[in-house]
Amino acid sequence: MDTAADITGLSNDELARYRDELLRCRLLQPSAKDEQTLLPVNPEIAAARLAEPLEETIRSYREAVDSTRETLLKLMPAYLGRTMYGPVNGGVETVSDPAEVQHLVNQASEKCCKEMLSVQPGGFRDPVALEASLPKELEALERGVRFRVLYQHPTRAQLSLRSHVAAIVKAGAQVRTADQLAERMFIFDREVAFIPKRSSTDQAPGAVVVREPVLIAFLCALFDQFWVSAVPFITDGPGYQNVSDDLRLAILGLLSQGLKDEVVARRLGMSVRTCRRHIASLMQELGAESRFEAGVKAAQLGLLSKELHE
Repeated sequence: MDTAADITGLSNDELARYRDELLRCRLLQPSAKDEQTLLPVNPEIAAARLAEPLEETIRSYREAVDSTRETLLKLMPAYLGRTMYGPVNGGVETVSDPAEVQHLVNQASEKCCKEMLSVQPGGFRDPVALEASLPKELEALERGVRFRVLYQHPTRAQLSLRSHVAAIVKAGAQVRTADQLAERMFIFDREVAFIPKRSSTDQAPGAVVVREPVLIAFLCALFDQFWVSAVPFITDGPGYQNVSDDLRLAILGLLSQGLKDEVVARRLGMSVRTCRRHIASLMQELGAESRFEAGVKAAQLGLLSKELHE
């Protein structure tokens, strides 16, 4: 202690206080050979040790919530006075309750035995939702279900999604990204599909459950059209820089339509800030004074026709 006091210029009381704080933070630990000797601990390991009890508590609460939700959702058929997954007249059913929608999707996923198709527009994906869906997706893949997923290009930069994609691709799934996608969609065994109920972005969430064969065939054809033009999601690649040309062409095409930055960003599944950074770079390269002029110049240079014909 005296040596440390000489080196640091601190008093013994101050050193003892700092030592106790470091021990409390798990940044110091006794040596295995001599308990009187304290050794430094990697801060990452210390953080993991401190967080472990909290994470265990969070897990237990999450399991309790899931168990409660699962138990109560079993009462939904009785509440609605019908069989939740039974036939529906006309092959189209509108479901407004998000919890019921999720329950129906879960049921369809569990029953699926041949093919699952998923369209996930937008940018950032909720890591908690990804973690919750992973076991179900892996279970379906183990049953031999063919699983194809479409995301938008900006999702390639999200580490938690890259990890999720790596896990399901390793199990046999196919994942691609596109510059633009239609609304969110799930199709199971080409027999039942879920599409958003809303007709505008500010409308309450819900879903339309489709079982009509002609509509299902149309939705599958729409999926295949997006799939053909999409790019494989390479999880060990450099984020979405390798698809930046597609993004830039898509931005130019939308600018030529006179759309606002917010609309362009929403269609491409990226933040407005990121979108404006791309736009500023494109305007500088094209020597354009406005966003619309950038789109016009791109058309004059044949960049937009290149996008259409590739």
